[in-house]
Formats: sequence, C-alpha cells, structure tokens
Amino acid sequence: MEALIRLIEEEYDLGILNYEIMRNTNKSLVIVLRTRKGKFLGKSLFTTEERQNFILDAEDHLRKKGIHIPKVRKTKANQRFIYWNGHPFLIQYWASGPMLALNLPARIRRTGSTLGRIHAASVGFSSAYSHLYNAANTWDEEYRNDFTALQRWNQQYESSKDPKHQIIFLHLPFFLIAGKIAMESLEKSSYYQNWRELPTSRHFLCHGDFNNGNLLSEKQKITVIDWEDVRFDFPSKDISRVLSLLMRKNKKWNPKAFRYLLDGYLRENPLSRRQRHLLYIDLAFPHITERFLRQQQYLEMSERDIEKFLKQEIRKTAYMLEEMKALE
Repeated sequence: MEALIRLIEEEYDLGILNYEIMRNTNKSLVIVLRTRKGKFLGKSLFTTEERQNFILDAEDHLRKKGIHIPKVRKTKANQRFIYWNGHPFLIQYWASGPMLALNLPARIRRTGSTLGRIHAASVGFSSAYSHLYNAANTWDEEYRNDFTALQRWNQQYESSKDPKHQIIFLHLPFFLIAGKIAMESLEKSSYYQNWRELPTSRHFLCHGDFNNGNLLSEKQKITVIDWEDVRFDFPSKDISRVLSLLMRKNKKWNPKAFRYLLDGYLRENPLSRRQRHLLYIDLAFPHITERFLRQQQYLEMSERDIEKFLKQEIRKTAYMLEEMKALE
C-alpha cells in the first residue's frame, strides 16, 4: 500500500498526510486520502480501461446536464486515472452529506425525482464504448434464464422435507405463472422490439445500484455516488432497486410508497403509455424472487421471514400485473 501512496503523491502532486482503507476486496480497492489539498477518495474497480472510461464518460455527461456527481481529479499529465497492479486507479474529490432517508413521502418522491432527472439527462449520451454496455441486448436471455432457474428450483426441491424449501415450494407456482404472463407480454410488445433496436444515444443510462445509501443529501443538493454499475438499460431496473429497499424498510408491500416514488420520477422523466407498459412488465417479472433463490438468501432467514418476504413479493407482483394489463 505504501508503494501506491507514493505513486499517488508523484502522479497527482498531492502531499498525503494520512490514509484509511475503506474497502480492499477482490472486486475493488477504496482509500480515503487526507492531503494538504483536502480530502479525496482513491478507487480502483479492478476493471478494464474500456469499462473505466465508459463510467467516466457517463459521469461527465450527466455532470454537464446538472447531476451532482463527485469530480475526478486529473493527474499532473492531465490523465483521468493511473494504473495500479494492471488496473485503472483514480482519485475523486470527496463528497459529504448524510444519505437521503426513505422515511417520509416527500423524501421518497425526492428520491424518485432524482432518479427521473438522471434518466432524462442521460438521453443523448454517447461514448466510444457505448456498444459494450447496452443491457437491452440481454433482456431476452435474462428472462429465459431467470424463468428456467425458477422451474429448475421447483423441480429440484419439490420432494424436499426441509421446512424452508416447503414454504418456498408452496409460493413458487404464483411466480411461475406471473413470469410466464410477463414473458408473453414482453414478446407481444412492439415497443420493446423497437426499443431494443434504438441507437444507444436514445437509451437511458441506469445507475445500476441506485439506493439511498448512494444519495448524499446536503441542503437542497443531492450528490449521487458509486457509478460502478452504470449501463444502458430501462428505468425499471433502477426503480426496482429502490422499491426493494422500501419494502425491506417498511417490512411490507406499500402501494402508496411506490406511487410516491413513481410520481416523483414521472415529474422529471414523463414516460409514454408504451414505456410505462414495459416498465410494469419488467417490475412484474419475478427477477427478485429468482435472485432470492439463486443467492440462497433464505438460508439466513427464519421460516416466518421467508413466508413474509414471499407474500410481499406476491402482493407487489400482482399489483404490477394489474397495472400492466390496464395499459394493454
């Protein structure tokens, strides 16, 4: 680590007073740097040069459109990053402020409106690496794989005597039916077919890990951090992430909270009827349940909590199916 600190001082002309390792895993290295010129964040995602440039290109575009994102400090040679152990390593200016709580309707709406502004501002973005990070190309495969994984789990554990498996097996038929309905609607959606063929500059950029922990609120300004998972995708992906957090916090499916979120979002990024239809298709498909099973999240849960989680997901999914059908 001392070799990295010396390299930073040399490349960035920063006198480092002290540092603190925030994260050091096989996925990323994050260091807090206190220097004579202020506080900074050093970060390596252990990713490729192409991926790092795409992330920085996306941040630059959104920042120019008024989205508050920590700036990158360039090197003395005016480069956006250096290399450490063969991977890009960059320095960001420090962002301060408490995370935006999701405990009041006004704050939920504000979260939605922040996300809506990001998606609206992202249209028109172009990068030399755009073609590498367009998730629209993977939707068909994602739906097929997730649905097949649910079927496979159902077959594998249908005779299990494990109480947790039995609870899941009891509720899984609903998700299989919902998944099939959503897949059929996706196949019939002319908008979906057209959306996939759009040039990337007409797609939305999705944050990929949009949650209130990545929203730093200071007075009237919200700074959005941690853009490591940014890609071209559809708004439902970011909305689903926030919705899952709301449900976890409230410990129930709350349609009012969802409407607060969506109302705030649509004020900043109005979606057409066909776009809202695709939004509800994706929110109705049991992506969350598939991940719950794939990651075996139930192993750390009580039988009561597993049943509660699945019933919440059923209520949410049923709501999304109704909204989807209303727009057909």
